[in-house]
Amino acid sequence: MHRVRVPTPHLGLSGHQVVDAGKAVASSLPPPGRLAYYTGLGALAVFGLVDWPVAAAIGVGVAVARRATRGRQRTGPARTGQS
Repeated sequence: MHRVRVPTPHLGLSGHQVVDAGKAVASSLPPPGRLAYYTGLGALAVFGLVDWPVAAAIGVGVAVARRATRGRQRTGPARTGQS
């Protein structure tokens, strides 16, 4: 009987280090809804339904708008110059 042997590199990491690295990556990902949005946008670009610069501009625009909205919610509505 023939056995297939696939060599695996030895990284010198313990299981705890791998779990900690996974948690660090997961903490930097956007929430699932936003992750699905950006994944869908990337898929549109990959399959050529949208050119990649357009997809990138849409993604950046949405991120900037979301950040601006979040900042406005923290500080309250903008005040006008009326007294």
